[in-house]
Amino acid sequence: MLSQPARRFMPAVVFFQSARAPLSRRTFTSTQAIFNSTQKPSAYKEGMNQYRTFTGPFAKVFLGGVFVYQVLYWTWLKLEMDEIKVAKNKQVAVLEKEAREITSNQK
Repeated sequence: MLSQPARRFMPAVVFFQSARAPLSRRTFTSTQAIFNSTQKPSAYKEGMNQYRTFTGPFAKVFLGGVFVYQVLYWTWLKLEMDEIKVAKNKQVAVLEKEAREITSNQK
């Protein structure tokens, strides 16, 4: 079935898995005791449970708002930079025209 090199390494793999198994095994005795207990949860936990249902939608709306704000801000900034660039190019064109007139008058 297995080749000779595969048989040689098989005991190490079995040993490794068996040594790791107790660490990953979880007992549910403490969890059952909590769920089966007749004690009422504390007022703090009850209050937090009321807000826990709203944390997901709140986070979604908050992050969506931040994203929309950033998109609008970057768009506004881009449009403003384009407007400034057009104004500067017009100013440079006027200055170049004046410089050509001055240099042509000196010759």
